[in-house]
Amino acid sequence: MLADAPVEATGPLVLFRVGPGLFAVLLEEVFGIVDPAEAGSGGEFSFQGHPVAVVDARELWWKGLERPVPTPSPAVIVVGRSGGSTALIIDRVEGIEEGAEMRPLPALVAPFVRGVFRGVVLRADGGCLVVDPAALSGAAAVGGQRGPGKA
Repeated sequence: MLADAPVEATGPLVLFRVGPGLFAVLLEEVFGIVDPAEAGSGGEFSFQGHPVAVVDARELWWKGLERPVPTPSPAVIVVGRSGGSTALIIDRVEGIEEGAEMRPLPALVAPFVRGVFRGVVLRADGGCLVVDPAALSGAAAVGGQRGPGKA
């Protein structure tokens, strides 16, 4: 199972919340954190002179589910790799975690989230999914990546 899965050491992670879920992205893949008013509510905005797709993670990851009460002051993390970036609207940034170890996604879950997440970090207070910015920018281009809706 997950406990026996190969471990990949990561660099520092930026932890953030979307609803009750805890997520992470590698710090080296964070280009900046901006005011949500700058990013707008969808589409595209300019970050450091370059167009950036805006994805509301709160809508993408909770669409069709009973969503928790919206956060009054969300945050926007601009993430990416060379070749593109995406502005991810989230509920809040939790902080930075050093020395995390990432494991592959569990086989049962992987087909449903492979298009956006690259692995999971196990923590004393539960696990958190690690966002793959390259896959996320591709998902933004086609309107979001969701599972097939069946198990």
